[in-house]
Amino acid sequence: MSGPLKAGDRLANDKARRSQRTPQPPRKRKTRPGLARIAGGVMARGLYRLALFGIVGGLVVGGGLFLYFSNGLPSVAKLRHYEPPLETRIYADNFRLIAALGTQHRIYVPYDRIPQVVSRAFISAEDRNFWTEPGIDPLAIVRAGFVDMTRLGSHERPLGASTITMQVVKNMLLDNRIDFTRKIKEAILALRVNRAMSKQRILTLYLNEIYLGQNSWGVAAAAEAYFDKPLSKLTIAEAAMLGGLPKAPTNYNPFLHPHRALDRRNWVIRRMRDDGVITNAEARIALASPLLPKAAAGSRPVPGAGYFINAVEAQLVQMFGEKTTMEGGLIVRTSLNPKLQTAAMDAMRNRLESYDHEFGFYHGPVSRLNVADLASDWAPALAKQPTPPGLRRRWRLGVVVSETPALAHIGWIQGDNPAATRTGTLSLAALQWGRPLVHGAPGPLLRSVDQMLKPGDVVMIDPHKPAKGGTVSLEQIPVVEGSMLSLDPETGRVSIMVGGWSNRMSPYNRATQAHRQPGSSVKPFDYLTAMQAGLQPDATILDAPFTQRMADGQLYRPGDYEMSFLGPVPVFYAIEQSLNLATLHLVRRVGLANVAANFERFRIVHHMPLIYPAAIGALDTTLWRMVRGYAALDEYGRQVEPSLIDSVTAPDGHILYQAPDQSCANCMDGSADQPPVLNRPGAQLADPDSVYQVIMMMRNVTEFGTGVPAVAGLHRPIAGKTGTTNNFNDAWFIGFIPQMVTGCWIGYDTPRDLGKNQTGGNVCGPAWNQFMKVALKGQPVINFPTPAGMTLAQVTFGSQTVTEAFKPGQTPGSQSNLGLVADNPLGLGGSLSTSGDQNAQHDFNPANAAGHGPGSPPPPAPSVDKSLGGLY
Repeated sequence: MSGPLKAGDRLANDKARRSQRTPQPPRKRKTRPGLARIAGGVMARGLYRLALFGIVGGLVVGGGLFLYFSNGLPSVAKLRHYEPPLETRIYADNFRLIAALGTQHRIYVPYDRIPQVVSRAFISAEDRNFWTEPGIDPLAIVRAGFVDMTRLGSHERPLGASTITMQVVKNMLLDNRIDFTRKIKEAILALRVNRAMSKQRILTLYLNEIYLGQNSWGVAAAAEAYFDKPLSKLTIAEAAMLGGLPKAPTNYNPFLHPHRALDRRNWVIRRMRDDGVITNAEARIALASPLLPKAAAGSRPVPGAGYFINAVEAQLVQMFGEKTTMEGGLIVRTSLNPKLQTAAMDAMRNRLESYDHEFGFYHGPVSRLNVADLASDWAPALAKQPTPPGLRRRWRLGVVVSETPALAHIGWIQGDNPAATRTGTLSLAALQWGRPLVHGAPGPLLRSVDQMLKPGDVVMIDPHKPAKGGTVSLEQIPVVEGSMLSLDPETGRVSIMVGGWSNRMSPYNRATQAHRQPGSSVKPFDYLTAMQAGLQPDATILDAPFTQRMADGQLYRPGDYEMSFLGPVPVFYAIEQSLNLATLHLVRRVGLANVAANFERFRIVHHMPLIYPAAIGALDTTLWRMVRGYAALDEYGRQVEPSLIDSVTAPDGHILYQAPDQSCANCMDGSADQPPVLNRPGAQLADPDSVYQVIMMMRNVTEFGTGVPAVAGLHRPIAGKTGTTNNFNDAWFIGFIPQMVTGCWIGYDTPRDLGKNQTGGNVCGPAWNQFMKVALKGQPVINFPTPAGMTLAQVTFGSQTVTEAFKPGQTPGSQSNLGLVADNPLGLGGSLSTSGDQNAQHDFNPANAAGHGPGSPPPPAPSVDKSLGGLY
């Protein structure tokens, strides 16, 4: 039993209990609780304020930067009505594309006509989040910024983070600089564009505006440029190839870098598969497809059509302005007939070439090759020679490889392959045409080939035309020039226009711009004036000396081409043989002012000076004006306005211009048994009866007179007139049938002698004939209809009998002596005055002219001044 513990035991027990307790950390010194809470609150409030100040400061700085970079940014409103610059496309009358005007080849395609496979390819390649992002891609911007920071100082191009919307902004609202400032502006504008426009509109702008190489802007133009097919026909693989181009159009151009282009295309295909826009099976097929780009074949140029196209362009600029013409996407349908244009260009070039071989001389080689190249391989050196402008399609550049006194051995390349070489020979006889001129005439015959050709000479040859013992012919571009124009007189539609040898060599259009003397080709309007005055085709006029005191006091004494005088001749014979003196006597009798009125009324010239030389062609005009005047004759006096453009249509399809058309006066009245009566635009310039009399006399020109060379072998009624100026500087022939008028001019740009006896019929006639044989093939033979009330009668002069037209009240032979009354105007029943003749001097005695008809010896010719007026 235990008893109470003693004091020593209690102390021992207490120590034992304390030793068994868990050790405790030393107690901290106690402070006042309120101070801790106050210190914590102050710190929290400080951090909050610091964060608030940071946010506010950031907003202020950000807002300031936003305002700074937003200042002066272009408005996005212009994109709502944006119309990209589009080519103006010009078509021939058979809808063949002959030209495209503009600096950017682009074909605009609205959103609903863009195939989904195309838009999906571009979205997968350029902006996978396009449909959901707000115009910018923040993650892409952060990624690009991080990568670009690691490239500082490396001069590498910054990593792109542009969305499709940002690319639209860059291409259409900003410049193409690459810097931090412009990227911020681009992002701001992209956000605005995304809010202001639908995604469909943004994508439409992008796919029509983006440059894709090969001078193609937009996907439709690129489809043509790379695959020669419309956008709707592209396969997945082809769409993917286009979708890979925006990043670097040149680096991924399949024509320049096919391996890079293939890798890029396949990358786009895999992206499209990963995005779920194509299936795995479609991706496998597309990846296995070969990369087969096909350059756009384009439209084959129509020979010589450049002059016509330039004239159309000038008219479009006049009608719509420069900007609309070059960027408005106009669809222009013209009257050009490609087949006839080709025929006209061939005819003119053939004639100029043959004339050059007859009257020209060799101009020298195009260039020279190093003689050392001839001993090894001349083909590579020849292949580097640029093609001279104006080289005919069948011609080639050849090099003189070697020569003997009698032969030059020529080498040339067939086609574009330098390995496809050919050789031939040029004979000494075939070079004689090119010998130098001596005092304007061909010099002595060449004795050896080396007098004209040397080894290494690069020359033009025709390998398809063997010449005089050789296998090729030597050719060159002539210095002499020519022009030709043809139109439908009923409508005025111009079917062909030749303005010279080559538009590439010289855009100067000799059909519309060259002001030359027309010579005797104006005489039909002199004779029309006489018919209007009541003269008959068989009336007698005098082919006799003519003198006239000019305003400067000089005496004008012209002569005929034959330098002889036939005395009394009928009117029809005077125009048939283009007799100057008879024509001048006729003009004097009917009044020079009346002749001038017809020249101006038919718009041969704007103003004809009242001098007699002008009445026989001593004035300046153009082939365009002359053909226009003859077209009015072909239409029995109705004014004809030549036209090049049939219609102009805007890109949206509405018609901006339509050429004046004909309307039918009785087509809706149910008169099936009556022929349609067409209301043709154009004022009546002369009465049809008088014009018909002139047409019948102009038929004599082509059947018996100066125009015979032009109509050989055509076997149909043709009216026409030659024109030859003094010193044989200009040669003309203009002829027509009821359904076509064609005019030709040949001469030197700087007027000079074409050569002895080089008249309009001899020089222009062959070109006109060659063209018309093509133009009239398959065309019906149509005679010139006789106006109601007129009669046809045969009349005879010498051994020649012709058919002429007489108005009501006129009797053949009733005016046979009028031309012998030399001192008084004709007292005829016409409506024309006879003013302008008071200063005439008559020095011809009618009695001395008796008996001088065809076959009679002419009297001695006086001295003649032929410095003014037509010759033949």
